[in-house]
Amino acid sequence: MTRTIRIRKGFDVPIAGEPDQVVFPGAPVRHVALCGMDYAGLRPRLLVAVGDAVGLGQPLWEDKRDPAVCYPSPGRGVVTAINRGARRVLESVVVSLQDSGARDLQFEALTTRQIEKLDRDQVAERMLRSGLWTAFRTRPFSRVPQSDSKPRAIFVTAIDTRPLAPDPKVVVARDVEHFALGLNLLTRLTEGRVWLCTAPDWSISLPGVDRVTRVSFAGPHPAGLPGTHMHFLEPVGPDRSNWHISFQDVTALGRLFHKGVIDTDRVVALCGAAVTEPRLVTTRLGAALEEVLRDGIRETSACRVISGSVLGGRAATGTLAYLGRYHDQVSVLREGGRSFVFGWTGLFPRRFTTAPTFARRTGHRKRHEMSTTQNGRFSGMLPMRVFDRVMPLDILPSPLLRALLVKDTDRAQALGCLELDEEDLALCSFVCPAKHDYGVALRINLQQIEKEG
Repeated sequence: MTRTIRIRKGFDVPIAGEPDQVVFPGAPVRHVALCGMDYAGLRPRLLVAVGDAVGLGQPLWEDKRDPAVCYPSPGRGVVTAINRGARRVLESVVVSLQDSGARDLQFEALTTRQIEKLDRDQVAERMLRSGLWTAFRTRPFSRVPQSDSKPRAIFVTAIDTRPLAPDPKVVVARDVEHFALGLNLLTRLTEGRVWLCTAPDWSISLPGVDRVTRVSFAGPHPAGLPGTHMHFLEPVGPDRSNWHISFQDVTALGRLFHKGVIDTDRVVALCGAAVTEPRLVTTRLGAALEEVLRDGIRETSACRVISGSVLGGRAATGTLAYLGRYHDQVSVLREGGRSFVFGWTGLFPRRFTTAPTFARRTGHRKRHEMSTTQNGRFSGMLPMRVFDRVMPLDILPSPLLRALLVKDTDRAQALGCLELDEEDLALCSFVCPAKHDYGVALRINLQQIEKEG
């Protein structure tokens, strides 16, 4: 019988624009990009130049600290731009999709019986060569794992409680065979457990899957985040590292070995009240979001496109206007700008608020057409009970958040910051009356902790 863990604390953001959970063909894409901003702690060494012809799977750059880990081109074509930001930080490498004459990276297709005989080194070697190794992220630090490292456990995230997210069941049901095959391949990479984390209504049968333990999580967001799953099942620490991977990458892993091809297909949710038809569409890794959203936004000039969820995504503008490596949502919000007198009080019944001021809280069952308006200004942090209401982990949120803001790394470690990623603190940022971005503060502290060893 599958174990169920119920999350009592948390919050489901009642935002309008929920997508229809049916997969439609997406608009054709002519440009793709790999964004360096998607990889924490990256130190890239470029392997291509503008004008180079590249094939699908050809490395665009490698990590200076671990050259065995390559970051592949998401398509065949010609490199049209290499974009750098402040202090020459690599932002993106853009590829124009065309028949450039370059050869796509391909592998030998294996039968199920051949796959069953593979050992850890053989699985890892193909994943490293194909670039699919970068689908893994570690805890602590949320980095792509070292090529020679081994995890204590691997977590497969097949539940998504973020606002307006696609339903993993709908996507997995499109190719159950390769998803199950990918799960079995993951068991070769660890001597510990492979955890499959799902919602309670998971109904997909996975025959022939051994050494994979399914656990269901119920409750409000962040019940669907890997940080929550690890906290309740196998907590991490300075000497205990877990990896996590998304359900779509598990399917891609199965196809890599069974068909011998690098799978760049993705199902993403086009969501938000500014989208004309919120729905699930097929596209590809790194797709130019302007092309994905072609004729799909109500007011293009007055909207903000976000790669990822409204809680943890990034603004998709300029050199970063591409689908992120770990994103399966494209959210569109109206740009804010309108101010309200005493807006912080929550006296406006049509506007959403979590503030209990004047004994009123907006009904959370109603969905609200939210914008990017901040509804307040930056100020000093106050230790409020609202943080406790949205934090289901067994940590003290207010002391931790304060330690992160003042960069007290010793106290932050003692309070559990090594278990967290930016997305785990997104709700704290959302409800904070002082308008702090605790995800940024967390990343600064994690970088300092890693630097100090």
